[in-house]
Amino acid sequence: MKGSSHTAIGVTVGAIAGFQVQPDLYTIAISSFVGGVSALVPDLDTNGLASNRITISKKFAQWLMQFVGIGILIAIAYQYFTKGFAPSIILYAGIGLLFFIVSRFITQRRTLTLTGVMVMWLGIVMHQSIGILLIGSYIVIASFLPHRSYTHSLLGLAFYAFILHQLQQEWAIEGLLIAGIAGYASHLVADMKLLPMNRRGVKWFAPLWNKEW
Repeated sequence: MKGSSHTAIGVTVGAIAGFQVQPDLYTIAISSFVGGVSALVPDLDTNGLASNRITISKKFAQWLMQFVGIGILIAIAYQYFTKGFAPSIILYAGIGLLFFIVSRFITQRRTLTLTGVMVMWLGIVMHQSIGILLIGSYIVIASFLPHRSYTHSLLGLAFYAFILHQLQQEWAIEGLLIAGIAGYASHLVADMKLLPMNRRGVKWFAPLWNKEW
């Protein structure tokens, strides 16, 4: 199913869920947005449609890592010529060179991993937000998973529900939890093999049972 179809279904179920929580326009609007976004989250896995939308480009990732690596090396050189040699210089020089070397071999697939790491870093900056850290960890894990595997299962849904629960505690947004769960679950239902437009199904009970539904 196309991403636009998943989004439309997610917006619809999110709005319904929001209405059940609090039948006012603000809650319904927020819940619709959360449901639409959540309906795309399962496709953050490798080769998923959503993963290609949120990842930074390969060229930008290379430029960023090279910039950081060269910046570290310049800072070390400045310290060496102003304060003299210190054992820590060897460690930081190695880190700077590692950034530069890795930038030459990074692939588009690994930019999704890097995107997740950046989101985790954002969680640390934002007053150590556990919810944002968990979102970043979800992206990092998904970047190593084949398409329609664990993100398309009850295990993925449970992990996402835990993330939403944490975010709702931090942000106190009405309908966030139920709308997000509804949106995510709608993706799994829409990708089921029972529907005529799907050649493949989803492994609801992976890794315990790998039957496609």
